[in-house]
Amino acid sequence: DPAGVRTLLETGSLPEAVSTTIVADPPMARFAWDVFATAGGRIASDLAWFGAKDDDWSRLPGGTAIGDHPVRIATSAIVGPLVVLDARQGPVVVGPGVEVGSHAVLQGPCVVHEGSKITPHAFLKSNTVIGPKCRVGGEVGGTVFQGFANKSHEGHLGDAYVGEWVNLGAGTTNSNLLNTYGEVSMRLEPDGARFRSGRQFLGCILGDHVKTAIGTRIMTGTVIGTGAMIAGSTPPPSVVPRFAWITDDGVRSYRLDKFLDVAGTVMARRERSLSEPIRAAFAALHAAGQVQA
Repeated sequence: DPAGVRTLLETGSLPEAVSTTIVADPPMARFAWDVFATAGGRIASDLAWFGAKDDDWSRLPGGTAIGDHPVRIATSAIVGPLVVLDARQGPVVVGPGVEVGSHAVLQGPCVVHEGSKITPHAFLKSNTVIGPKCRVGGEVGGTVFQGFANKSHEGHLGDAYVGEWVNLGAGTTNSNLLNTYGEVSMRLEPDGARFRSGRQFLGCILGDHVKTAIGTRIMTGTVIGTGAMIAGSTPPPSVVPRFAWITDDGVRSYRLDKFLDVAGTVMARRERSLSEPIRAAFAALHAAGQVQA
């Protein structure tokens, strides 16, 4: 009910007419890693949301499917030749309008949402959720992509959370395991508290509209704030402030007007635009997170 959701967002409470049910599982996410750590396990129970009619889905319009878990492919999806849909460990779901390039491997549990494109030879490992309208290539595992994000080229991305409108340059790669094989702890703000994640594998958290240059290396447990631009030849710090512009010459602040211009251009390519509330939210974030050069 859109009206009920709007009321919840505006007031913090649901209308009395909306019935509610208290459930214990899955638990409420507190951190971004709580989202991608449990995403794969929720796919099987979420299958009912992927279309009410069986004739909207096909077991095998292309490629090769193996395994006993469900494989659901929208009839409007395009699955190229020699694609492998590996459902031995969990379900594989390919949504409406998705294009999966030849020789790609999708290893369940895995979902690719509406309108996304998976490049030829891509490897999507277990517990990955993509889309909608993303572009994904290379090796990706245990990762959640929000909508409209781009990782079209080679490079590893593991146990990560990727915000909307992120663009990762060719060869961008992250580490998701410490050399000590120990628990990964993270700070979400440059001067914030350090949190124990309880996870051995934890790659990175990328805010909306983050951009990286070609060959960017992202270390284990890195957080890159909204609107940051990473264009240095060395790995960025473990916590990158919002709207930081990082080059080999140092760190400066991404001007708000220039950021909004670029964001508007990027979104227009997908027939989207920056609404006034979103512009105001970016302005507030920018004012609160100025980089000290």
